[in-house]
Amino acid sequence: MLKFWNFSFTHPNDYQGHSLRILIIRPGETTYDSQSRIQGTLNLELTEKGQEEVDALGEELLEEQLQFIYASPCEPAPETAERLAQFLGVPKKVLPGLKNQNQGLWQGMRVEDLQRCQPRVFKIWASCPESIFPPGGEAFHEVTKRIETTIEWILKRHHQGTVGLVVGEPLASYVRCYLKSEDAKNLWNTIGIHGLWEPVDVAHAELLAR
Repeated sequence: MLKFWNFSFTHPNDYQGHSLRILIIRPGETTYDSQSRIQGTLNLELTEKGQEEVDALGEELLEEQLQFIYASPCEPAPETAERLAQFLGVPKKVLPGLKNQNQGLWQGMRVEDLQRCQPRVFKIWASCPESIFPPGGEAFHEVTKRIETTIEWILKRHHQGTVGLVVGEPLASYVRCYLKSEDAKNLWNTIGIHGLWEPVDVAHAELLAR
């Protein structure tokens, strides 16, 4: 059974001009995922279960005919990308612009503990993340700027076909929202999601023209 999120996305035939399929790939499990902790930019290795998840992802992605894999510099994304690239026989590159959001002092905390200790901040960040600056971390607008610049860089190098982006949460959801022109909300619900992939078909010219 394929393990991807069943989000709706536009078929490439609905676009005029070139279309590019981008696969947003969540890395395999880490110890923080299993504990619902906020990882942010902390580097954590794949667990044994996480390695098995990545191997399963490789099998699932065979028919997608990936041309290139880009990864966040935050582990376990590079490890996930390396295993997938070797299995699928495609090149990979780590991009600094795909670094996960630095959650500052929140990194390492359980989501439920943050909700209990700072209920007001938790609620605001869920509905309007751009209004919250994680203490000692990275602001929402800084993250979105990095994403836009990095996606533009990728689009200039890939006009059609399929590429993969290996990124952890919440950055994976930021990327999805940018590609689909959606508002980023309820990002707490994505913390701990791992080992899944999601296809998004984008209008190449339209996205570059934003």
